Amino acid sequence: MTNRKRIGALLLCVGLVLALSVSAVFVAHEAGHHDCRGEDCPVCRMIAASIRLLRGLGLACTALLALCLLLPGQAARRRQERLHRVFSGTPVSWKIRLND
Repeated sequence: MTNRKRIGALLLCVGLVLALSVSAVFVAHEAGHHDCRGEDCPVCRMIAASIRLLRGLGLACTALLALCLLLPGQAARRRQERLHRVFSGTPVSWKIRLND
């Protein structure tokens, strides 16, 4: 990876963690003692948006974690299958002519 890609990935991770932590802190702070003004309350809308963000990113992080846990197992299985294919077979199946 080039340095630009690494810096971009690092900034993306920092932004993601920052968004998650700010949303969680905002919801925790405002949910406890919020005086609602009625139907068009901007704070209630912001709390709902923060909860949607937390749920969506939580689902994405869970899916990414599951993917990271499953991929190494599949790679090891493919490696074993390739080794099995290399060491299995007969000279006839490999179309090797044995001359005496």
